[in-house]
Amino acid sequence: MKGLASVLVILLIGGAAWAGPLELSLSGGPATTSLDDVNTSILVFNTLIDHLNDTLAVIPGVTGRVQALPPMNSGASFRASERYWVADWIAFTGAFEYYRLSTATRGQYVGSETSTIDVSVSLSTISVLGGARAQFLDAGLRLAGDASFGYFYTTCDHAVTFDIPSEYPDVIAGVPPEGEGRNAGGTFGAQAGLSIAYPIVEGFCVEALIAYRWASVPALRDATAGSLDLDGNGRPESVGLDGLFVHIGISIAIDLSLDGEKGE
Repeated sequence: MKGLASVLVILLIGGAAWAGPLELSLSGGPATTSLDDVNTSILVFNTLIDHLNDTLAVIPGVTGRVQALPPMNSGASFRASERYWVADWIAFTGAFEYYRLSTATRGQYVGSETSTIDVSVSLSTISVLGGARAQFLDAGLRLAGDASFGYFYTTCDHAVTFDIPSEYPDVIAGVPPEGEGRNAGGTFGAQAGLSIAYPIVEGFCVEALIAYRWASVPALRDATAGSLDLDGNGRPESVGLDGLFVHIGISIAIDLSLDGEKGE
């Protein structure tokens, strides 16, 4: 046991001797996401809402109008990451990211009774990534390229109330199913981007990052293993997470070497 303890101490001391700076970063900014099938379902909702608005507007004794659902294309993204510099120009990276998009509409038609249209959908994604950063310019400004791979876990919260007024003259087909719930699923994906950093003081930088992600979740399932099907057409929606994000943030370097020099 004493021999093993001695070996561990030697390894720790040796590791500290060659260790380079550990850089911690926090950033945030706007993000876009394709969502593919989810936005196609929103288009189905909007087609039906527009049809109801136009039809009920000319029926005597019925008032009200419902606004269309905005597409889910953009939201906010936040990132916490660390970079371990093994040489002046390359670092191993790890990152934790969160971003969220949502859409909602609510309105009423008032006739012999009040009919409510109330639809809300929100999507949140947490990702854990590992990769590398290669710095190719350090001349006041620092320019670098990033590439990473990891796991993306997505949840979708949705609630739908879709009352059709009794004054509507026909039987209407294709009404989305009512109710609320949460569906979730995950997938592996990748990111790549460029960063620019400006040192304010030794060990402290402001930085900007622009990057693109590639990932797609085939289906989101609820607690009963049912798949997400917002528009009720019998086909589960896949969730395309491909998109661009732009972050502004800060980074702090912590020198782990015993001699205060960057590892080679």
